[in-house]
Amino acid sequence: MAGLARFVGFLTAVVAIVGPPLDVRAQVAPTRSGRTSAPAAPEPPFVGVSLKVGDEIVPPGGLAQVKVFVTEPQPISTASASFRFFGFSTFEGIALMSPAGDTMGVAVVQGSELTVSIISPTATFGVNPDYPILTVAGRVPANAAPGATFPLDLDEASLRFTDAAGALYPIHANGGVLQVASNVGVDDVFPGSADVAAGDVVTILGRGFKPRTRVKFEEILLSRVEFVDASRMRATLAEPARMHGMGIRIDNRDGAETEYFSYQRTSRQGTSRHPVLSRAVPLFSDGATTNAVVGVDGASTGLAIQNLQAAPAQIAAELLDAEGIVRARAPLTVESNRFVVAELTELFGLSYSPGQHVRVRSLVPVQVMGIAIDAAGSARPIAR
Repeated sequence: MAGLARFVGFLTAVVAIVGPPLDVRAQVAPTRSGRTSAPAAPEPPFVGVSLKVGDEIVPPGGLAQVKVFVTEPQPISTASASFRFFGFSTFEGIALMSPAGDTMGVAVVQGSELTVSIISPTATFGVNPDYPILTVAGRVPANAAPGATFPLDLDEASLRFTDAAGALYPIHANGGVLQVASNVGVDDVFPGSADVAAGDVVTILGRGFKPRTRVKFEEILLSRVEFVDASRMRATLAEPARMHGMGIRIDNRDGAETEYFSYQRTSRQGTSRHPVLSRAVPLFSDGATTNAVVGVDGASTGLAIQNLQAAPAQIAAELLDAEGIVRARAPLTVESNRFVVAELTELFGLSYSPGQHVRVRSLVPVQVMGIAIDAAGSARPIAR
């Protein structure tokens, strides 16, 4: 009993020091009318597509890779957007990345503006927030002033992203900043998109490399990193890897660092006479084939073929009518690491109409896609 009395006395002292139990009702603030209001409910999470453009640091004359991320994963079926990159004198390369590898698109370059239209048949575009959905490599002018900054803007009014059912997502976007300053950087990677085996060597071209520069591949171990000179590094893989979309981090240990996402960069072969197709850059899906069929669509239709092989590709293109009868043939040679974009009239020498098809056959696997141009001059990919 004495022990119980001492315990009760202890509790009484604690209550005297701490005070009575907290009355939650007393914490509700009164309004001007004297009534109380409940605490504000938390805002619901954003369920649309949220985009972010990463900041980049590059010296005068250097190449910067602008990266567009989806900060919250969403399955995207189609996408269209316009970007303004005022800090670039030229665009050097554009690439799409998606887990299924089936995403394709068309980019149209007009000065410092870039307009893209994208299709993802499996709606896997945008489901991985750790990797960019789009990368754009651009050259900074050699006479750019150190310390200058340029906005990397997304035109929010132009952004249209749909889910697998075709419903539009709400959009939120944040642009980035391009800063002209001394920095380590990557200009290109070889091989850029191939499957590589353990023991294979990947060459990294860039600027500002040093003997103690560190190189790291995302999720892949390296057995050796070799400094060649200030513009070249070699990395030997310790395990197999797919290079397309591979994140590569470069660190000079003095605060200079950069990240680059690999892809095989190609260049244009020839120029179409069509005003839109002459500025169009096809963004192919990962797959290559020796036999492909593309439908005719839009007010005008273009055919795009890309050869990632080490040797030229001999192509046989045929224009088929709705019954599958060959109406015209055109031989074509696509050089190694090049792409061709041609309007069907300039390719076959005769007119065409919706409902017809183009068949492409090649002795080696190539990438093939169609480009539809509508009456307003907008370009979009044609899914095979």
